[in-house]
Amino acid sequence: MKKKVGIIGGGASGLFTACLLKNLASRNDVEVTILEKNPVPGKKLTLTGHGRCNITNRKPASELKNGYHEAGNFLYPALKEFGPDDTIAFFENELGFKTKEEDNNRIFPVCDSAVKVRDAIVSYISDSTDIICGINVLGIKKENDFEVSTSKGKYNFDYLVLACGGSSFPQTGSAGDSYKFAKGFGHTVIQAQAALASVNADERSAKLTGNLSGVSLTANVSVYCNDRKTASFCGEMMFTDFGLTGPAVMELSREIPGDISGMSVWIELDLIPSLSDEEFDLAFQDLIRDHPDSKITTLLSGYIPASVALEVASLAGISGLYAQSFTRENRKKAVREIKHLKIGIDQLPSLEKAYVTRGGVSLKEIDRKTFGSKLISGLYITGEAVDIDGVSGGYNLQACMSEAYLVTKDILGLK
Repeated sequence: MKKKVGIIGGGASGLFTACLLKNLASRNDVEVTILEKNPVPGKKLTLTGHGRCNITNRKPASELKNGYHEAGNFLYPALKEFGPDDTIAFFENELGFKTKEEDNNRIFPVCDSAVKVRDAIVSYISDSTDIICGINVLGIKKENDFEVSTSKGKYNFDYLVLACGGSSFPQTGSAGDSYKFAKGFGHTVIQAQAALASVNADERSAKLTGNLSGVSLTANVSVYCNDRKTASFCGEMMFTDFGLTGPAVMELSREIPGDISGMSVWIELDLIPSLSDEEFDLAFQDLIRDHPDSKITTLLSGYIPASVALEVASLAGISGLYAQSFTRENRKKAVREIKHLKIGIDQLPSLEKAYVTRGGVSLKEIDRKTFGSKLISGLYITGEAVDIDGVSGGYNLQACMSEAYLVTKDILGLK
């Protein structure tokens, strides 16, 4: 008899599971149905890689796992079984996409189109999967099988995959449905918060970031909570009218504590990360000595954008000063603002605008070898529904592929 597999959610995780079920199942072994509440599947998938679809990252699994924060060791078996090379092979051999490698081992389709990727996946599974769109799942019961009540009637499945996303970008359909269904089965859900998101500055600091809106530079970005550094990342960042954004800031957004109320939280920017405080101070002294008739802001512009130099000088109280009248105390203030620029934070990054969700179903209740529930036989939970989030650069789609492979193997009983 055919195994009836229901997949709730037609995003990346659900679509990849359907792809691998088709790819690995013998003919007529399974009957797969995707229940998707959006009018079309893969809505969020079309946004990945800024619309270009960064499908994976070509690092070995032993390195790749480090991009999944606390969940790296948990995900490692999945990455070893179905890694980046397997993902690339599937996209090239099964979906017909030539791929290319860009900086930091990021892999993209040559066509640079996430929409074409989504369409190719839907076409690939069209003869093996019943994709029902515009359907709302109202409730799920498990007795002998899974009974799924929907806005279009009831469906019964032998196996059920919860793949309806996290809580980020809810306009794409990720509105926390996975958590509601998982809780209904007794699962513990870790509070969802934003990851890979821009950060809003407090009212005082937003004046500075607003003055510099659109200016980008390489900086060492650190998160401080109650005077303790909790995380740091060096890379590109950009000032905005509301705060900070850019890869370095977005990587650290997950580290802003969920209980921020009542805490002293700020982001510290080292605007010249290539030099230590002492090295910059010595180099700055040489500049002052060699250019006594120059404005301090002109000398600072050799290290940072001129607009940033003007704002830093204002903060340090050294605007308009010339090198010949610059004191040791002036220099200490300049070094402090350039190497330890504080941007106050008094609110959490927005889940509505985050690319990924941190939080979800507790990994303690998921079998890392199958991504099956430890509480309910035949139930699998994947993608952003579980408490796994990766850094940017192809990590999150690779996690979906690796998880889908383990789910598929277990459903089909493959060794």
